[in-house]
Amino acid sequence: MPAFAFDHDDDGSAAGPPRPVAPPEWAEKLHDVQSITDAALSMLDPRALLDVLVGRVREALEADTAAILLLDRRSRQLVATAASGLEEEVQQGVQIPVGRGFAGRIAAQGSPVIIDEVDHTKVINPILLEKGIRSLMGAPLLAEGKVVGVLHVGTLSPRAFADHDVDLLQLAADRAAVAVQALTAQLDRAATSALQGSLLPSALPAAGGLAMAARYVPGSGHVGGDWYDVFPLPSGEVCAVIGDVAGTGLPAAVIMGRIRSVMRAYALQTADPAEVLDRLDRKMRYFEPDALATVLYTVVSPARDQVRVCSAGHLPPIIARSGEPAAVAEVASDVLIGVSSRERRQVSILDFPRGAVLCLYTDGLVERRDRPIDEGIGRLCAAITAQDPEAGCAAVMAAMAGYSPHTDDIALLMLRRAPGEPGGSGPDSSQPAGTGTAPDRGVRWSGRHAVVTMPAEMDITNASGVSDLLAAVAGESPEVITADMTATAFCDSSGVNALARAHELAAAGGCELRLALGDSPAARIIQLTGLDQIVPVYRDAEQSLATPGNGPDSRPAPST
Repeated sequence: MPAFAFDHDDDGSAAGPPRPVAPPEWAEKLHDVQSITDAALSMLDPRALLDVLVGRVREALEADTAAILLLDRRSRQLVATAASGLEEEVQQGVQIPVGRGFAGRIAAQGSPVIIDEVDHTKVINPILLEKGIRSLMGAPLLAEGKVVGVLHVGTLSPRAFADHDVDLLQLAADRAAVAVQALTAQLDRAATSALQGSLLPSALPAAGGLAMAARYVPGSGHVGGDWYDVFPLPSGEVCAVIGDVAGTGLPAAVIMGRIRSVMRAYALQTADPAEVLDRLDRKMRYFEPDALATVLYTVVSPARDQVRVCSAGHLPPIIARSGEPAAVAEVASDVLIGVSSRERRQVSILDFPRGAVLCLYTDGLVERRDRPIDEGIGRLCAAITAQDPEAGCAAVMAAMAGYSPHTDDIALLMLRRAPGEPGGSGPDSSQPAGTGTAPDRGVRWSGRHAVVTMPAEMDITNASGVSDLLAAVAGESPEVITADMTATAFCDSSGVNALARAHELAAAGGCELRLALGDSPAARIIQLTGLDQIVPVYRDAEQSLATPGNGPDSRPAPST
């Protein structure tokens, strides 16, 4: 038997870096493993890659089992991910702590381990014992010097693994580690982009008296933590927020999403911008103690004539008033989110005359390694004029692209107060309702009561159209909207969601949404989802038309 190039421990296992050279007769087997791992680098599904790899390794080493466990760095657990002849490990979700058992020991020391004779003192995974495995050999998956997993093979009869066996296994592990790292990076980038795309507003909200536009451009080769958000408040104010989470990739995007969500919640709880950021800071320092972020939080008044601003270490906004050059707004700046401070955050108030533009941006727009940041801010000011925000964003991006190439990601948000009289964008309620919704869309009017005929089936294929139709009707300022579902034979959760959104939209505009169900089979899903507890239900449209609108008294008596 060839001498092992390992130091044996007292328990009969061997550990240490392999120093063998594979004999010529192993060239074909080495080629098999190299070919599968090289081909795998271009595969998109890492699970499929690993499934194929363990099968090849098992064949090449003439073993009875092969398995790959990948390291979850957060939990410090090795998770069974792919197996051949040992599928139970994957099916049962086996997890092995780093440093414990056979695989855990390989991960902890970062070098191959051989167990000539398996028993309960050398492994902690009961599946290995139940399977009757007698000998084990494992090697770490190493990427950039760090362990990312473990590959091991086993035999059902005693086996003295030779040096070239270890060489073959380590080669397979090394190639698998490279492939896993590359594919994981691809998936992380895709997940980061998808997450950030889902969190950035797909469309900016309509807000009376304001026009707005935005841009987001990822940095060179990565997606960062830059973000923006705009949302109206029940008070009639409009919040515009922009921020930058320290770091890049999926971790920064996840934290960005959490900040965005919790800020919306805090904005509903307090009207004070400083208190919103204080609550955010307390939350982040407790639940995300390693996170840092800059945030600029602005609130435009209902009359659109003032903007309250609170900055947590973010670059100041730019304001351009009609007939005046754009300038950096004079706002107080406080410490970043995630940095402890006893000082109360300050709120600055800016006058926002008609036609003025407010520009919020992240540092990637103005910061360059070879230029002073004030130079970039000055160039930004020169590019901003009191014009339409969409044209303004295009002008800014063009001007800053010519400044010098950027490597950091960029978020840009511009708001303009309407040049004319302020006010909402809805129609004059003194005008007759129903003039703006075409009758061929299934809408009929009786005074300020609209009856909207719902489709025979309401599901994911048409729920968006239903939402758009009901929103268009709500935009006509009716007193009551009745969604006539008496001929609707099917309604899934997408249809229910469309109706729930329509209820919220109608209520926000001082309108009442009703449902006419009759004997429709859809009545059952309305009942099961509890929608009938918030939306009045009528036998048919005629009963709804005969009932005065607004308030709980408009609800029909329950049918018996």
